[in-house]
Amino acid sequence: MLDKQQFIEEEKDCASMLGLTLKEYRKSLKNIKVNNYYKRNETNKKYDNSILKSLGLSEKDLKRRRVL
Repeated sequence: MLDKQQFIEEEKDCASMLGLTLKEYRKSLKNIKVNNYYKRNETNKKYDNSILKSLGLSEKDLKRRRVL
């Protein structure tokens, strides 16, 4: 875990790598945009059960609970 001084040094290093001042770097961190590509594609995802057929299983076999 970093202490406060190490954290500030890491921030300065990141800012210098990006060619920003420390103030600009901190401001840019507040405006980060997340790419929704994966979230959007998860809703359109269809699962293929061909692997189950090749193993000789069905969807019902996956739902069974084994009782000892």
